[in-house]
Amino acid sequence: MSLRAGHGDDARDVARLEAAAQDPSVVARWVAGVFTPANVVLAVMAYVAVRHSESVVEAALWWLVTLVLVVAVPYAILFRALQGGRVDDRQVVRRSQRPWLFVMALGCVAVALALLVLAGAPSQVVALVIAMGAGLAAMLLATLVAKASMHLAVAAGAVAVVVVEQPLVGAVLSLLLIPIGWARRRDGRHSVGQLVAGALVGGVTALVVYASLT
Repeated sequence: MSLRAGHGDDARDVARLEAAAQDPSVVARWVAGVFTPANVVLAVMAYVAVRHSESVVEAALWWLVTLVLVVAVPYAILFRALQGGRVDDRQVVRRSQRPWLFVMALGCVAVALALLVLAGAPSQVVALVIAMGAGLAAMLLATLVAKASMHLAVAAGAVAVVVVEQPLVGAVLSLLLIPIGWARRRDGRHSVGQLVAGALVGGVTALVVYASLT
């Protein structure tokens, strides 16, 4: 892997990534792939939707809205940016390339939220999407200062939502943050500080927002 060196934080992040690429870990890649933000978002939406919808069909509808607007469209924007050279890789190693993507994702979440409200989605589903938007906004603000792990932010946010719903289950699921953090560190994607920052930003934001709204 060869990326433009850049300056400051970007240069350090690129150097760490290229160093890790010299000794890749299949396990780290697998763990990061399984717990990619898209998968985690869809999993937590399925969990909340099934728990609070009147039927599986209704839950599937809310999940489908999330799939299209919160996951598919933002990823389409990302891949388009990758093709156009606005980002260097699909996980956006450079902090300087991340803010506008967060803004685009926030716009998609806003549309999803409006659609869910108009369609009469359960309050918990609406609260979850609001928490997602709040998490993205918090990550955007954090990214203006320093890079934070999106994998850990989304995973910790999902765990926080489950903690509100079922504390014991959430406590058990929190253990998954350890291998996710290890995988991102081993793969050269983040420093320890960036992992901790992501977990704190995502977890605290989701806990406060979701608990407050439900």
